[in-house]
Order: sequence, then C-alpha cells, then structure tokens
Amino acid sequence: MTPFLEISAGAPELSADLLDDAYALLRSFDAVVGPTSDGGWYAFGLREPSRAPDLRTLTASPALTLAALRLGLRVAMLPTLPAKNLGPASNLSGAGRH
Repeated sequence: MTPFLEISAGAPELSADLLDDAYALLRSFDAVVGPTSDGGWYAFGLREPSRAPDLRTLTASPALTLAALRLGLRVAMLPTLPAKNLGPASNLSGAGRH
C-alpha cells in the first residue's frame, strides 16, 4: 500500500527535509503528525490510509493524535512549526511517495 501524506499550506516553515523525514517515519510508524503552534497540523500521514479514513477530518493535532492512538496506531511526531492561518481551503493533499 502507498503511504498518504497530507500537507497544509498554513505552515510556511515546512522544508523538503521535513517532508523527507515524514515519509521516512512512515516506514516505521503507522501515522505521522506535524503539529502547528496554534493546535492545528501542517502534515498528517498514514502508512496504510485504509486503516483510518476518518482521521483526516480532524483539524486539531491533539485530537488527531489521540484518535490515531485509540485506533492502535503507532504515531510519530514531527517538530511543531509556527502556524499561518490560510483557512480550511488551503490544504494540499498528496498520495504516494515523492
């Protein structure tokens, strides 16, 4: 199965190295969350997207992380980045490896 990684445009500090780290973590963990300073998230990934399809609807990183843990997923955390609120339509979705 191809990993899924969703990226929010609301994190201008996001680097290519951090994205590489997220994909690397998905080799060892079921999920990865990159929280923002306002409680949201800039990156959320699943190694097997079919295991938790409803998690993508959660917008707060603590709720997302807790829900993933309750599903028995092993969750890796990326560094917290400053938030830039661009609104809900600013999310960019991507599936697969880059």
